[in-house]
Amino acid sequence: MKFLSALATLAFLFSAVAAQDAVLPADQATWDLLNRVMYVSGNAVCVGQQGIQYPFTCNAFCSSFPDFELVTTWDNRAPLEFDVSGFLAVDHKRKEFWHVFRGTTTLKEQITNLQTQQQPMAKWYSPDLAECEGCTAHQGFQITYNNAYKQFGEKMKQTWEKYPDYKNIVTGHSLGAAAAYLHGLNLKTGGKDPLVVTSGQPLVGNKALAEFNDKLFFGDKPDFTHLGPDRQFYRLTHRQDIIPRLPFWSPYYHSGGEIFIDYPWAQPPLENLKVCDGAENPKCVFSTSILEDATVGIAKLAHLIYFINFSLQCSLPLSPPYNGD
Repeated sequence: MKFLSALATLAFLFSAVAAQDAVLPADQATWDLLNRVMYVSGNAVCVGQQGIQYPFTCNAFCSSFPDFELVTTWDNRAPLEFDVSGFLAVDHKRKEFWHVFRGTTTLKEQITNLQTQQQPMAKWYSPDLAECEGCTAHQGFQITYNNAYKQFGEKMKQTWEKYPDYKNIVTGHSLGAAAAYLHGLNLKTGGKDPLVVTSGQPLVGNKALAEFNDKLFFGDKPDFTHLGPDRQFYRLTHRQDIIPRLPFWSPYYHSGGEIFIDYPWAQPPLENLKVCDGAENPKCVFSTSILEDATVGIAKLAHLIYFINFSLQCSLPLSPPYNGD
């Protein structure tokens, strides 16, 4: 009897592990959503270069979004400070309020990435964040986000007052994804219920912070494979991109919600877009070795390919215009 009981326990544990490693196909609605978000995100590179001009013009993909109106931009011009650039914009046709953070493009942002000391989470906008007991986050990412917030916070609040029924959409790539992750937590605990899409996001904090994010966006019993209009968090990864693997030492830990691009180029076929269960699914971005990602992945510019080819120069868009509605 004890033998049968032990077998049953082992079978249960095996099924639980197998379930956490589940990988399911994405649907067309998810593909369309992520494609649109990446095109909007691709405009952030222009901040700090040629710029984004009112109402919403730039040398990247701005012309693909004629219903957008620029609210504000922010940019770090002090060479030794830790900041990301970005912009706020509203889409009046869809009633959306976009919060977009630019990814890593300069040495100073690389220096930020090297600061690996963790510290307690700051409260920022929402006093409810104090409920995240034991949560710690990458010190450089916190400095990055807090400095950016000081620049756009008032404009953001004014926009909420002006358009209270607009949906908040938060996105960012690379270092901008880390800032977007923290901003999403900030808005969520403040009752704004944002849609958060990060791409090429590094690990931001410890397991307590990751599970706090999971609970906020997926509930007490998170189902990371669930798709639908009620899903509000997507962590987009790409095969052989090393950045989602860094920092690779304890206590850094990812939140769930991974959507994996198993395709080397831009505009992946639908069958190559995977929905990954668990926080660090070994069949998704963790399926390759660190060595492979650090050599082949970097050589192939895997970190810059997320539905579009993220350019480091505003004047050189490397993908065709967005052709969605």
